[in-house]
Amino acid sequence: MPSLSFFLCALLCGSPAFAEDIYEVTAPPLSEPIGGKETIISAKEIDTYQETFLKEALTYSPSVNLISNGPPGRQVDFSMRGARAPQNLVLVDGIYVNDPASGGGVDLANFLTADLDRVEVLPGPQSLAYGPGALGGVIQLIPKRGYGKPSVKVRGERGSFDTQYGTLTAQGEEGPLTFSATAAGLSRGPDPFTNPLHGNRQGDDYINGTFSSRLGYALTDNWEVEGIVRYVQGKVQFDGDKKVGNIFLPFEAQNFSNTQTLLTSLENKWGCEMWDHSLKASYAQTHRKTDTPSFHAFTTGEHPLLAYRSEFKINSQHTLLGGLEGGQELAKIPELYKRAHGGVFLIHTFKPFETTALKGGVRVDQYQALGSRVTFNIGADQKMTPSTTLRTSYGTNFKPPVLSDLFQQTPWQRPNPFLKPETSQSFEVGIDQVFCNDTIKASLTGFLTTIHNITLSRQMPGGSWQRFNGEERFTQGVEMAFSLKPLKTLEMKAALTLTHARDFPRNHKSPLIPSFKGAGELHWQALPDLSFFVQAYGVTEKKDSVTKQTLSPYGLVTIGGAYDVNPQASLFLRVENLGNTHYEDVFGYGVRGRAFFFGVEAKT
Repeated sequence: MPSLSFFLCALLCGSPAFAEDIYEVTAPPLSEPIGGKETIISAKEIDTYQETFLKEALTYSPSVNLISNGPPGRQVDFSMRGARAPQNLVLVDGIYVNDPASGGGVDLANFLTADLDRVEVLPGPQSLAYGPGALGGVIQLIPKRGYGKPSVKVRGERGSFDTQYGTLTAQGEEGPLTFSATAAGLSRGPDPFTNPLHGNRQGDDYINGTFSSRLGYALTDNWEVEGIVRYVQGKVQFDGDKKVGNIFLPFEAQNFSNTQTLLTSLENKWGCEMWDHSLKASYAQTHRKTDTPSFHAFTTGEHPLLAYRSEFKINSQHTLLGGLEGGQELAKIPELYKRAHGGVFLIHTFKPFETTALKGGVRVDQYQALGSRVTFNIGADQKMTPSTTLRTSYGTNFKPPVLSDLFQQTPWQRPNPFLKPETSQSFEVGIDQVFCNDTIKASLTGFLTTIHNITLSRQMPGGSWQRFNGEERFTQGVEMAFSLKPLKTLEMKAALTLTHARDFPRNHKSPLIPSFKGAGELHWQALPDLSFFVQAYGVTEKKDSVTKQTLSPYGLVTIGGAYDVNPQASLFLRVENLGNTHYEDVFGYGVRGRAFFFGVEAKT
């Protein structure tokens, strides 16, 4: 549907806006992180800080480091505890987003937040129930569910660099029926700009259209059927490389990438007080089209999956969580390749005392042509006092080589059918502390992650590239999260991460992972109808993965506010990149600099 993005932008960005109700999340996370620390980003936080893209919200998760190749729409890579994007899992309510036809990674550039109820970030060895591929952790996106009286919300925003953004959401409950549907459109440019650090001219043309729907029907008090559909189309102009002196820099070119992602699922949930069941069929498809003046490429990755989950509460002390799944990965690159896989797992949670929780689990996965793999996880929580909890966990995981690395043949890439799975071992220990009747909350986590048989690229005779199993990465660090609410109208949060990542056998510092990342945010409800916020983010220097250049440290500040005109309408304003207008996450790719945005939203 090539016209979806244009239609949504025209319809939504030119509309008056409606504001939404704050949806309270009552459902628990899908995996109880005994022994670990999970970050949950709610829809309320996303709305409060006016975060349009998922990457903006993830900045304030201690475990996630983001790497953006320039302005909105450009590729957004990320790392979790030393693992890059293809080595982590991204899910939408259990639907696998990782693309088997394009390196197995997930480009976060096209993820808008308009349809999200919450974001769960689960780092480290907590991913047994989610399956292989989570060497560093899991990011799970939960679309909005319908709650309460049916309502409609529309939001419109305009800003710097010819940016337009609009959303339309309808949600609610009618008897046994719950529904939520969101359409969002964003456009920016075309308006090329000059990178002030190197003088190269970069393109800046991006369009995004997103549609998301969640529909549930309760057949009885203990039986519900629910379906999800999420479709995203993103089209971006990307630059071409030119050699300037001894380095290559990106310059504006008529290159375009068009990505369409379709995610669907149908889930049947039933059970009783002691035993809950879920049978879920899901399907993910990512279609990528790349057009340049001299080359055109098409890839399609698909992942149908059938998964059964069951949780049995034996008594107040013992709970069993088990499941089995079977699916198939398909990659058209352009020939069609397929790989079947299946897995079974069992996790036992034991609470011998009111203050103690223990968890242990094992999983067996079978991949076509790769054989079977066994992974496991153990964890413990110990409440020392009503306000102090100690936790620790250890686990293993693996990531099978993706189909595109095994079989894809292009003018610049050779396939390697002999790749081995990447494997990981993860350990963490931490403490959670509450002070002054929940006024102050703090957590401290130390972690160690090792990844073996890392898949890298090497240049072959003749100039083409091939993937191979190369280095090992050892990552250790400390994550700190802190929240303070001294007044009912004032809330502050901070996340600090120290990371030491080295690649062996060369014992080099791992690229694109800063030694320190800090993020903080403050929200002040100055008056019942007037609020302000400040966000700050900064990283130390890091090494570029391709050019080996050292990227300078930088810090960013965003400020904004909202005014409620009446219970049905409000105005908002924000200024992004307030101070630092010249920085790079990847060498050669600059950013536009300071940006101003204003908008209006209202609700029925």
